[in-house]
Amino acid sequence: MSSAKKYVLACIDGSELGNAVSGYAIWLSQNSQSPIKFLHTIEHSHRSENADHEGRLTPNMKEHLLDELSDEERAESKRLIAEGKTILNNAKNMAEQAGLTEIIAKQRHGTLPEALADLEAEIIMVVLGSKGEDHDGNKKGLGSQLEEAIRAIHTPIFIVKDEKLAEPKKLMFAYNGSPTSKIALEFIKQGMFCTASLEVHLVCVDKNLADAEKLVAEGKSVLAQGNINTKTKAISGEAVGELIRYQQENDIDTTAMGAFSHGKVHGLFFGSFTTRMLLESSTNFLLIR
Repeated sequence: MSSAKKYVLACIDGSELGNAVSGYAIWLSQNSQSPIKFLHTIEHSHRSENADHEGRLTPNMKEHLLDELSDEERAESKRLIAEGKTILNNAKNMAEQAGLTEIIAKQRHGTLPEALADLEAEIIMVVLGSKGEDHDGNKKGLGSQLEEAIRAIHTPIFIVKDEKLAEPKKLMFAYNGSPTSKIALEFIKQGMFCTASLEVHLVCVDKNLADAEKLVAEGKSVLAQGNINTKTKAISGEAVGELIRYQQENDIDTTAMGAFSHGKVHGLFFGSFTTRMLLESSTNFLLIR
């Protein structure tokens, strides 16, 4: 495989969303005619049950505890590596059965945001689950590293929220005219994500309906340059509530939007529009920064 050819990166673990992440990455790889890479990261956070008592230990006992911790960590590392190899092999087999031939499967130590930052220059799109193994069973929760992972790169990210795998049929593009939204508009115009069967809905929400209508006209004009046929809707009201209502009323399965246009400090005090949408919506997401 040519080193200059960018790939779709699937970030997988043993979570309940893992198979869907692999499946959507395979679909994107086929649709974009790009290679695929499966990545499993190992973040070491092992903690011995004896560690809490360290303050009451003598020097000799502390030395023994360090040896014990070292043995436990080695055993934990071996277990995580073995589990990761199984996960990667299953994903690779899934890609081969789908007819893909340019497939890479890799493990690396460290956090997911670190890995994404290191690999960004090689990636055409990232696919990851909205939550990992630690959040299995929590239907509305988001993974602890999700926002950091999204902010780590400016490559488009497909966020999988539903473990049920199905080819996208209806995409809602939430356009608000912000800088990141304009970048998202250009990305969608290029057509990488838009198959012939995909129904694209351009939806603009503003407190002033006339302003929303102007945004619709602007967005529709740009998408027409890429021969992207769209259904359009201008809505007055509060953005998150109206967008989620539109999703539900029109059976939207994927939401596209610019992500995190404000910095972390703004989000800390005022709440992030991106995070609210991810939390309150049930669709998968295509996020562009």
